[in-house]
Amino acid sequence: MQRSRLAVLLFLPLALATGCTDPQCQGTACDGSDAGLDAGVDASTVDTGDYEATSPYANCHFIQGTTGTQCGELGSFDLSACQRSTLGAAAQEGVFTTHGRIDLNDGGVRYSTQSHSLRNDGGVETFNGWSTLSTNMDLAKQFDTNTWFVARHTASRLADGGPNNVTVGYAGCSAQDTNHFTGCYAVCRNGAATEVGTFKTARIVPARNESEANGLSLVSETAVVDQYDPSYSFGLPVDVYVTKSHAYVVSLEGSYQGWGGLSVYDVSDPAHPALVNQISAENGYWNGVWAKGDALYVASGKNGVITFDITDPANPILTPVQVQENVDAHTVFVEGNHLYAMGDPTRIYDISNPRAPRLLGRYVPPGAESYPSAYVHDAFVYQGRMYSYYWSYGMQISDVSRLSDTQGPTPLGGYRYGINADGSPMLSYSRSHAGAVGTYVDRLIAFEGGETWGAHLRVLDVTDPTRVKLISRYRLRQEASIHNMILDEARKRLYIAYYQEGVRVLDVANPAQPRELGYFNTFRSEDPMRGLGFYEGAIGIRVPKAPDVSTANAGLLYVVDTSRGLLILRETK
Repeated sequence: MQRSRLAVLLFLPLALATGCTDPQCQGTACDGSDAGLDAGVDASTVDTGDYEATSPYANCHFIQGTTGTQCGELGSFDLSACQRSTLGAAAQEGVFTTHGRIDLNDGGVRYSTQSHSLRNDGGVETFNGWSTLSTNMDLAKQFDTNTWFVARHTASRLADGGPNNVTVGYAGCSAQDTNHFTGCYAVCRNGAATEVGTFKTARIVPARNESEANGLSLVSETAVVDQYDPSYSFGLPVDVYVTKSHAYVVSLEGSYQGWGGLSVYDVSDPAHPALVNQISAENGYWNGVWAKGDALYVASGKNGVITFDITDPANPILTPVQVQENVDAHTVFVEGNHLYAMGDPTRIYDISNPRAPRLLGRYVPPGAESYPSAYVHDAFVYQGRMYSYYWSYGMQISDVSRLSDTQGPTPLGGYRYGINADGSPMLSYSRSHAGAVGTYVDRLIAFEGGETWGAHLRVLDVTDPTRVKLISRYRLRQEASIHNMILDEARKRLYIAYYQEGVRVLDVANPAQPRELGYFNTFRSEDPMRGLGFYEGAIGIRVPKAPDVSTANAGLLYVVDTSRGLLILRETK
């Protein structure tokens, strides 16, 4: 979603400088090099993105339908050219992620992601953002040897009292195997189509014949529930920070999960985390969390950065000095005496006094303000450089070594997806979301992860920010993407929260050949409220060390799963 931009910046940025097609790989480095770091390729023209614009996914299309056929019902799709005999083998229950190719009125196309959870056991089902828990939602399913059809019906009223009756229908066209099939869909409002297109879908099942875990073991699992009524969820858990032997978990408000906010767990005994406090976001959007000393910073969608005093770690209290603004802070990052709040735009604070942040300025790199969906989701600061992840704009590298009230970040370069020789963007799609950076002898290596259909890990040589080189890739299924990652620079291990692919641990000692060391599949289709969105599963991750946790507990992995809550894992190799 494209966000509005602040027209006035406290910092005045300078000019900017500015990735490789590969086979679908399964947990290995892809198309990277034959040896070493000198074999990387110039990233300015070769990376066509996470997925490319394609022809329709299925040989079917929406029609207005015959008399008596309602818009969005099975009869409003022309399936005559489909291989419908294959649909009898298509899965009828489970969690599905879907990539939609939307046909626009001007002849162009747009893409979207959805998720669904279909069940035959009478449990809660989800479809296209709604749940059968809702009293004004009805789900109709029709399956037989040549039919796979699901339609969601909702009925409500507009603000002026008029009807708002919506039907969303998905009709299968052909199945490639039990877990993968394609088809057509339509969104209809009050009997008229408002969106039509084709889709491809994948049922989320354990991939590559994997077991639940390899190289990681479960120490404990704690659902994030309301402290006063554990039968209710306390929002949708999304991030965690661990310090002072306490885990601070932030949750989003959700249609079916409650308001969300901050949950505080005593993890001095990791096998038995104890919920000791909760602070409601009160219908807000709390998405990120970080700490420095006795200060805890929460990224909120409505109030910017919220600062808590955690002198008593079990009892966070608002500090007297706040930098709250009526603006979004999506994530936060602390490096030295500076706090970085990412959103629209990036805001930088002096936290020499951690409990009294002071705004230094706001920053948007030149060019980003006019780029489609150039919203900064996260950033990583390392050795005086800020690596910002600007969604479709890619990764921006800026010098932040001399920040002051009058000196802001200086653009150094970046990594853009699919740039043609004339500087125009290719018709490709990528979503830069998060990353980490480390030193490899005399090189700086960045690990960049995307968040969309087909997104994956890119390994980049960023030593010269004006000429970033693509070294290698690590990618799993196209129907699951990365959210966050942590680099243990000393051990050269990368820990990835990979949504439906769970937690992945990579040996990145040779960045040209990332090697998977272990995994823990956190995603289970039977867990509550799966299928509400594409971004589900392992979403937040921390690997704290002493003194944030005791020496005996250092090195544990603290993971947040959107349904299962706080999982604490231990490496077994």
